[in-house]
Amino acid sequence: MSVDESTSASPETDQQPTHQCAICETSLEQSSQHLADNRETLVYSCPDCRIGAKAVVQQSGASSERCQRRFDSAQADAVTNPSVYTLAAFATDEFPDGQYHVTRIGEHTFEISLPESATQWDILRLVDRLSVGSLSAVAENRCIVVRDTRWPDTSTEPVPDGGIIQARIADGTVPDPADDPFAVADDDKPRTKRAKREEMDVSFHQKPGVYEVHSASGSYYEVDVIAETCTCPDFKQTCSDPDTPIDKCKHLRRVALEIEAGTVPRPDGKLPDK
Repeated sequence: MSVDESTSASPETDQQPTHQCAICETSLEQSSQHLADNRETLVYSCPDCRIGAKAVVQQSGASSERCQRRFDSAQADAVTNPSVYTLAAFATDEFPDGQYHVTRIGEHTFEISLPESATQWDILRLVDRLSVGSLSAVAENRCIVVRDTRWPDTSTEPVPDGGIIQARIADGTVPDPADDPFAVADDDKPRTKRAKREEMDVSFHQKPGVYEVHSASGSYYEVDVIAETCTCPDFKQTCSDPDTPIDKCKHLRRVALEIEAGTVPRPDGKLPDK
């Protein structure tokens, strides 16, 4: 757990209420604490689906100029990388004191609830602030729903990554993994099983080694097999964290499988050898 502003977690941290993941209903775990003048932000993440998250902001007055500069930076980052933390930066001291909840309710959708003291005018002002760049914000029942419009609006429920799949090699009905890269083995990791079984459309994008993956949820992600990076939320929230042992999301694994199977060009753009 990281703590911003070079502070230690407060004694009350362990007494925080339990928050549930809006996607898979697993209990969220506190992942970071950010302390500033008259403001505390607790960030929770889902240990199961790795998509659901929540930021709880307690605000009680004006922040310092230094903190405001950090808020401005987070707001700018929210346009290209919306998260519960970057969206929480929009709830500055220009809005009523109290507790704000920013909840990830979908892969590219967030919900923000304001304190009881917030008026309808406050809600509309925050909607206006959040309607910037690729973000679309609307007021719904005293909450604000924010979407990243770069991704298609689909009715398909987001598929939590890293879940458990009961997969076995059946009696001759499934190819042996030694012969077929897409055959599922009993000892495959959950992300590897998803990489093999989910419907994904992989296409070569550009040299060296950049591919585009159209996922089963309808989203598009850019995978760089040389840098070993992916633009999906799972990679940003989990695989890029040096404190976690997971190094590759299911999209990176799928591209590697497609290259091995010869269904897409190699990273240098050349077609597979016959």
